[in-house]
Amino acid sequence: MQPRDGGWRAAVGEDWSQGRATFGGMVAALGNEAMRRLVPKDRELRGLETTFVGPALAGEVILDAEVLRVGKAVTIARARLWSDGKIAATLTGIYGAARATALAIAPTTGGVRPALDVPERAGADLGGPAFVRHFGYRWAEGARPFGGSSLRTSNIYVHHKDSAPLTESHVVALIDSIPSVILQLMSSPAPSSSLTWTVQFLRHDYSFAPEAWWRIDAEVNSAGGGYSCESCMLIDPSGTPAALARQMVAVFG
Repeated sequence: MQPRDGGWRAAVGEDWSQGRATFGGMVAALGNEAMRRLVPKDRELRGLETTFVGPALAGEVILDAEVLRVGKAVTIARARLWSDGKIAATLTGIYGAARATALAIAPTTGGVRPALDVPERAGADLGGPAFVRHFGYRWAEGARPFGGSSLRTSNIYVHHKDSAPLTESHVVALIDSIPSVILQLMSSPAPSSSLTWTVQFLRHDYSFAPEAWWRIDAEVNSAGGGYSCESCMLIDPSGTPAALARQMVAVFG
């Protein structure tokens, strides 16, 4: 990202494409990076809400951001990403310093085969959108897209192929790197598109090696009328829940 007229610009390659649009996780990561230019690092990302307004095309994208409110512990910011002169996404970031509290409730996770017990699949071997070449995958449970499965859940290990040290925005992109769960229930290919995507961060440990395996446990909560509501939990390489996400997906088939 480079400064441009009070905002920023970034060049996104075709290798990050998802159909005719750029991978949604990259869009969200760029939006978070724009807001991060304005929010101190000691206020950690607590929540990120993204609305995908239109396709972000490969090539140059433009971002602007502003801080909406600064409180004693919480900063709220918003960002917009433009592509080809049209707005492609709007984002709201919630950044908060830790507070003293007597409450400590952690989400629970189910038993899943360890990552090393599952064969690795390079993203490029899976077919599908171009961006998957940047990730490695191990399917612990679930099926590949359009496999006609009856399973409403999947458990997939994933990591970045990039050897750069992990950051908050790397993990934002990582959460969105697996196929939408609804696709494994379909028996023939059909396009789909995320409309909204919301993430809540539970931990902020990015000290893991880039090749370490994270796990995403995903589920279709409901589907009908051409829309799917899905949720997932991101589990870090130490086995600790790190983030929760929900999305609404439009399915054209």
